[in-house]
Amino acid sequence: MSEVERNRPTVAQRARRTVDVARFARWLAGPAGTGLIGVFFTVGTAAFSAAGGIAPDLAAEGWSQGRDRVWWLVVFLCLGVAAVAGGAALWWWRNRLRETRGIAYVVNETAAEWTPEQKEGFLSEVRDQFAVFRPVPPLRSFDRTAVWPHGEEATRWGRDMDAVVRHFQVANHDPDGRDAALDRSLFMWAPWPVAVAFGQRTTTLSRGRAVRVRQRDSFGRQGPVRARPVQDDGHSFQQQIERPGDGLFGELNVRRHQVRLQISRNGQPGTAAGPEPATAPGTALEPVPEVLLLVLRTNHNRFGLLPSLPVDVTDRAAHDDAAAGSREPVVFELHDAVGLGLPATMSTELREWRYLPPPGETEHRWADYPAIVAAAAQWVADQAAAAPEAIVLLGAQLPQEISVGLGIWSARQYRWPRHVWPIYFQLGAQFTIPQLDLGRPT
Repeated sequence: MSEVERNRPTVAQRARRTVDVARFARWLAGPAGTGLIGVFFTVGTAAFSAAGGIAPDLAAEGWSQGRDRVWWLVVFLCLGVAAVAGGAALWWWRNRLRETRGIAYVVNETAAEWTPEQKEGFLSEVRDQFAVFRPVPPLRSFDRTAVWPHGEEATRWGRDMDAVVRHFQVANHDPDGRDAALDRSLFMWAPWPVAVAFGQRTTTLSRGRAVRVRQRDSFGRQGPVRARPVQDDGHSFQQQIERPGDGLFGELNVRRHQVRLQISRNGQPGTAAGPEPATAPGTALEPVPEVLLLVLRTNHNRFGLLPSLPVDVTDRAAHDDAAAGSREPVVFELHDAVGLGLPATMSTELREWRYLPPPGETEHRWADYPAIVAAAAQWVADQAAAAPEAIVLLGAQLPQEISVGLGIWSARQYRWPRHVWPIYFQLGAQFTIPQLDLGRPT
């Protein structure tokens, strides 16, 4: 091997250098980059000030009498020029990095029962690392509390969702076309049905213009998740996946639970949990609609009355065996704010699509989110296709970004059910079917 070939950098070395440059670029685009650029300009200003102090003395004493000072003058001038040029180059590079990341939209539609989160630090980092920062005005009532209520007032969800989409369209309005070449990223805080509906409707309204969903900090039911705004690329959730089950490395299975629904409707109190009422002989029975009750769960946390799951695989197997041995149906109190015509009490089967992280872990990899969305959407579509006359009720325990991705994906899939009604759980209360149809957009 020649000396030139031995000194040639290997593929691994070149990849390592590329990663180092990318890491420095992310660091430069953040808040620390502003401080570094400020240091360069400060050093340059100090060097020019020092040179400005030496020059008058040399002019008064004569250039030939102060040769040492001449050298110091040259050194300070060169240092000042190098520092200012370096700061200007870093400032230009930082602006270019932010332009390549484009616009950051923030939708902050937190639910009333959510624990307040400290978002200022995360949003400040988003503001620093993107060329344009556009928070979408949130919906608030007169007392500044969040909307998305439970119970009888859940009939407002559809109208409020229309308002959220209009607010986003206003924030996205670009009359002069200056933002046409910029990428668009989305950070979202919202109840999962709102996130799904937002992904559906914005995709339908702006076909051909993808919005990249990026991961954000979370401290809710998913557990603590720390995210950096540009550490990983966002997902558009529009790429075609030939076989949705491929690329899933966690534990995927479907569980079935016998449940009894205790249903109340607007203007009618709920019924207490108990045995189903008997019918006198010869009494005509109204046809009971078929209900397809589906749940998507991607973590170990509980879903309503479905308990939390052990992280350890051995403990999880024992947990599932104990649950399978129980013959008592799970009782779900459900408030129907839509008016689906469901009876006060009915028995059905809950089908749970459960995809848990690999053993010992509590979170899925960010790179796996598109495959998870595709697999979950495919399962819901298959279940609905097998029961085309059924009322589809969908519950979910998903990361926020997967909820948005599910909406984006379903807006482009012809097999997605025509009508899907979410069931949303309020801590310490019952489930509600809000007036928000997540079915395929027409």
